[in-house]
Amino acid sequence: MISITTILLAVFIKDSLGYVIGTGVQANPSGCNVCGNTAGQWALWSEWSACTSAYGTPVETRQRTCPSNNCQGGLPSETKPCVLYDPTPAQPQWGAWGAWSSCSASCGGGTMSRNRVCNNGCSSCQCVGASTESQTCNNQACCSYSNWSAWSACSVTCGSGGSVTRTRQCSCGANACVGARIEQQPCQQLAACPCNTCYQPPTPCNTCQTQPVIVTTPAPPSCSTCGSPQPYYDPYGNGKRK
Repeated sequence: MISITTILLAVFIKDSLGYVIGTGVQANPSGCNVCGNTAGQWALWSEWSACTSAYGTPVETRQRTCPSNNCQGGLPSETKPCVLYDPTPAQPQWGAWGAWSSCSASCGGGTMSRNRVCNNGCSSCQCVGASTESQTCNNQACCSYSNWSAWSACSVTCGSGGSVTRTRQCSCGANACVGARIEQQPCQQLAACPCNTCYQPPTPCNTCQTQPVIVTTPAPPSCSTCGSPQPYYDPYGNGKRK
């Protein structure tokens, strides 16, 4: 009598893409142990290879070996589709902020700004946030002059050479504002100063003198038209009025 031994083989169940989705067993179609040897066991799968498109569609591959060279059920290699390039670009990132601009005003409150650039990997990608920021600057009050005061009285009451003056005040101190703090200009034409004495003839009577003139001869009648003090008559020259 011939005895037939049925050998059950482990099999892998795969989908249409070659992915293993389960395991099972099947009887050896020959119905006997080939050459009387027990089927060998597959070694563990290797890691998946890098994605490559050498044969058209990008795929990655993994391998396994059969140490006894008589493994049954399954293949020594598997492949599956892969993505050669990541379709999702890296998120765009802002670059460093640039330097602040100059302030728009030297006092009284101005603004200054700075910018940054979005480093994006595609034309349609945008960074989140503003590309420009601003802040206030030079908020201190501006120095300014008050209105001019009224013109002062003339520095002389008659004749020429006098001047009038006006002033204004700086809000930040005497020397902080730009421009003159004091203005002067000549007085408008004034009346001539009157004579206060007379010279001894033949000096014209309308010439002014600061001190009375002592004459040794009587003054001519025309000299009486000059202002005071009048000259006095000292015929003896001893400083005493006669």
